[in-house]
Amino acid sequence: MIGAGVLSGALVVPEYAFNDHTPPNMELIQPFCEDVHNWLSADSRNVAVVHCKAGKGRTGTMVCCYLLYSGQKATADEALQFYGTKRAHDEKGVTIPSQRRYVEYYAALLRSRLQYAPTKLYIRELVMSPPPMLNGGQCSLELTVTHAAPAFKVGGGGVECRRGANSARVVLGACTPLRGDVRVDLHHKPKMMRKEKLFHFWFNTFFVAAGVGAVRIPPPSDSPNQETFKLTLNKWQLDDAHKDKQHKIYSPDFKVEVIVQKQPDSSTFSVAAPRAGWSASSASLSDNDNDNDNDSDVEQDQNQDQDNEPDGHWDSGKYRYTDIKNNSCV
Repeated sequence: MIGAGVLSGALVVPEYAFNDHTPPNMELIQPFCEDVHNWLSADSRNVAVVHCKAGKGRTGTMVCCYLLYSGQKATADEALQFYGTKRAHDEKGVTIPSQRRYVEYYAALLRSRLQYAPTKLYIRELVMSPPPMLNGGQCSLELTVTHAAPAFKVGGGGVECRRGANSARVVLGACTPLRGDVRVDLHHKPKMMRKEKLFHFWFNTFFVAAGVGAVRIPPPSDSPNQETFKLTLNKWQLDDAHKDKQHKIYSPDFKVEVIVQKQPDSSTFSVAAPRAGWSASSASLSDNDNDNDNDSDVEQDQNQDQDNEPDGHWDSGKYRYTDIKNNSCV
């Protein structure tokens, strides 16, 4: 991601780099907005040029954040819709769910005047309901968790789905500390075959703990003093799953619930055995997580530059910012 301008006769090209098809690290957004605003405010003739590879997803994410920062748009939905109408003939500008989520995050940051500081959380479990429709409802699912900075990846666990099950639950067997930007990937592992990518999503620990797009829930009995939160994402808020418009793999009401806990700063994270108390099924650590760009994807178009998911399917989750209630664990 590059913004360009001319200052004192010299070309100024600041870079705000992040990977294609992903949201920016939260720490990039504010400096970018300040940089653009300072340049545009210095002279009415100044023009800021922002581009990425295709000039659509990453560019749109940052431009939408600047529209919010500068007060030109009041909400994330307004900024995203405006950018879509100006950038694309079909009005589909920023279509990748995680990128849209980060515009929502930044809007919440400005609206609530919160001071961003990465919060330490760990993922306790992930619940999918109903399970993906693979092999007649019988499949083996594996979870991996990627931490953006510092960069590391851990095997999150796995579960064997049985035909007719109402949900699939993966309990993480290690208390891995997570701060800031986190990516969660789900794979299907057919017998005697390489694993196949199903979907992934990004979230930021600070906003989950602040109740932005997440709700606080009662803690389980084995950790009554730990703050516990539930992040719920529907099908249209999951990268790649949102492309299943014909509902071949994910039912229209498919959702993912991520249960996370906030660890006191004085506590020490350590690898632990899978915890009892929340009726986990067949949870285990994945020791052979070789996820890379060569993983095949199940019946889905992976050319995300041509991602044409209509904005009408996007659920911004705006109501969750103002109507946060304690919910019971599933």
